[in-house]
Amino acid sequence: MTRFVVYTPLYRENSGGIIVLHKLASILSAMGHDVRIWPQQKPCAYELATNHGLKKAVLWAKYRALNLVGRKDIRSPYQLRVARHKDIRNSIVLYPEIVAGNPLQSPYVVRWLLNKPGAINGKVDFGENDLFFFYQEKFNDWDLNPDKNNRLTVTELMGDTYVNKNSGIRNGQCYMVRKGRDRSLDYHGSSAVKVDGIGHKELAKIFNQHEYFICYDPYTMYCRYAAMCGCIPVVVPESGVTKEEWRPEIYNRYGVAYGWDDVPWALETRPQLMEFLSESEQRNEELVRNFVATVKKRFA
Repeated sequence: MTRFVVYTPLYRENSGGIIVLHKLASILSAMGHDVRIWPQQKPCAYELATNHGLKKAVLWAKYRALNLVGRKDIRSPYQLRVARHKDIRNSIVLYPEIVAGNPLQSPYVVRWLLNKPGAINGKVDFGENDLFFFYQEKFNDWDLNPDKNNRLTVTELMGDTYVNKNSGIRNGQCYMVRKGRDRSLDYHGSSAVKVDGIGHKELAKIFNQHEYFICYDPYTMYCRYAAMCGCIPVVVPESGVTKEEWRPEIYNRYGVAYGWDDVPWALETRPQLMEFLSESEQRNEELVRNFVATVKKRFA
């Protein structure tokens, strides 16, 4: 058994990065490891000596009083245990790439590149002894992590929610902006329905009603959710970026169109996408086991 502390924001159902952090903790726990989360909102030990840290502690105490039963975060469907300061000792701490420095001051640090370092908040502050894993090749920094086997891809399908319930007529478009907010938002029609921020159950209904899902965010699980509902996902191409550069691994292109001209590919490869997704839980476990083995070897 290995001890892990996963540093993560509190669960939000519309954040793919947060979902997979909680999902990873859940898989590790199911494998028998001692896993706890450290909510980013909870003050670290050194912060308690500052006014900012004391204010943070008051807000965290209020949150716990309102939302926690025992030591589990009831906002997360995974019911994960919340770490205490003493749990950090002898635990391997995992940070997403957006976290600067080493807030928990752990000697055993793993960085999970869920996006290109610095792409979201412009901060790149890693330790020289950090161990790096990447979610997909597009996000890896080969200078930081030259090992192609350090891939850790965890998916949450929500297969009970995203189901194709419409074998009949579909009309119109829906679209999502998310991380594409700095792009020209002119790829969808004037009557298209914006779906940013909509909960999963309502979104599944919208996907089942529409023919096309236009996505300005080039890297999001929502494209696969749309395909699972029978809606055709169309990713708005990035200028100067080829289809192969966008998604180097072919399985990540199954069922998704990279621009309007690619719609036939999305339809042709939808069966391969469904087969690929059906094997995702097994693949999750295999990749997590490789992750654990690599971490144990590094921090033995």
